[in-house]
Amino acid sequence: MTKPDVTAVLAYIGGNGEWTEDEVTSALAAETAAQASSCRVPAPDGDWPADLAEALCRRVIRNLVMRALPLGLSTSMTDATIATTRIGSDVEVRRLEAPWRRLVVG
Repeated sequence: MTKPDVTAVLAYIGGNGEWTEDEVTSALAAETAAQASSCRVPAPDGDWPADLAEALCRRVIRNLVMRALPLGLSTSMTDATIATTRIGSDVEVRRLEAPWRRLVVG
């Protein structure tokens, strides 16, 4: 498997047309850098493990979704109450990247 490019991320998203190719390209660049700073990643033209490639695609989608929530809060209303939830990091991304995480010593 190779490093996901914009075409691969758009295919992973499902091509729903919610985001432009420029937005996906921008998010992919940011999340590629973020993943490389926290994980041991292969060279861009090297053989990428499926879990790292999947995590990168999920990172991009999360980046795009979080742009609509600049404060990182989700609010929902019911008949009884209003609930505000702080949106944290993606548990699935952490699970997929766990074997590749860089360990900080000291």
